[in-house]
Amino acid sequence: MVLHSVIIHERLGRWARQIRPRFRDWPIRWAETRSKSDLVGASARSGCPILVVEVDVRAARSLDELQAAIEVAPDALSLVLERQDRPEVVGMAREVGATLVMTGVVVPPEVDATIRRWLPIARQRAEAEGWSPVHGPEPEPWEDRDLFLAQVPPRDR
Repeated sequence: MVLHSVIIHERLGRWARQIRPRFRDWPIRWAETRSKSDLVGASARSGCPILVVEVDVRAARSLDELQAAIEVAPDALSLVLERQDRPEVVGMAREVGATLVMTGVVVPPEVDATIRRWLPIARQRAEAEGWSPVHGPEPEPWEDRDLFLAQVPPRDR
């Protein structure tokens, strides 16, 4: 089974909580990132990741992080969420390589529909480039007792 990579880059985790449950039965490898280095690392490990990037009040920083991710994964499909509807941010996002920019009030079903449209495209692009990651999903810490205990400091066990 080929896993699709969806990377959600945001500061608070709001979008991840809304989007991940909608794709429970899909073969998706999820990554939630908060820093530029995490975003770049997750993007580099994927053939054609789908990036969901929420622009915060410091738009230049968010767009710099997006640009760095696109540099290591040039086939990425990137969705930029810009809640403040700043025209200059929309233009800059397109300049750094955003595939789609949604502005103003964006609701989870819109993001959901976009990801669903892009999943087959991402698969085709990854296969065309020769990517064929055949991995099982990485377990969450709470799904694997040994993995969970390895993350808990010894004195708290």
